[in-house]
Amino acid sequence: MFSLCVLVLLVVKGTHAITITVKEEDLGDHLVEAKVDALGGSLPPLHNLTSSCSCDKLLLSSLGPAAIFQPKVMGIYTKSWTSYNQHPSYRENYGADYRLYQLPTSGWLVSYKRGANIGYVHNPDTIQTCPYLTTTGWLYYNSVHGVWYHDTTLVLRCIQRTEE
Repeated sequence: MFSLCVLVLLVVKGTHAITITVKEEDLGDHLVEAKVDALGGSLPPLHNLTSSCSCDKLLLSSLGPAAIFQPKVMGIYTKSWTSYNQHPSYRENYGADYRLYQLPTSGWLVSYKRGANIGYVHNPDTIQTCPYLTTTGWLYYNSVHGVWYHDTTLVLRCIQRTEE
């Protein structure tokens, strides 16, 4: 009986990966070889126009000023049974009953009712079919200044996918 410890070091610089092979000394009749191969995949497309938006529940959250100026819209949004403008729409069922939907010329909006052009949280992406896949940052409305501001901590994430 013997114990063996193999240390494998993987070094990645930029987009280039280095493969390292570690060979241990011959331990009786046992030769140990460890190999690490770091192969990455290409990045996903910026705009996934073929997505079926398989996410049933989304979490809208912020650790920054959006949480201070728009705390009531933060929370869990559930996918609605009906779409809006050929895009999914979501409803905050566990809070103040806000809606998340896409306006064709303005992007994604959280508002007090579906279809309203006044809202509290906004993403200007008009190309992405799913709100949680947008690549542009989210904005919040500051009612004190009457202006939309970026909040880098304001995010919309999928928390429950449709079972297929």
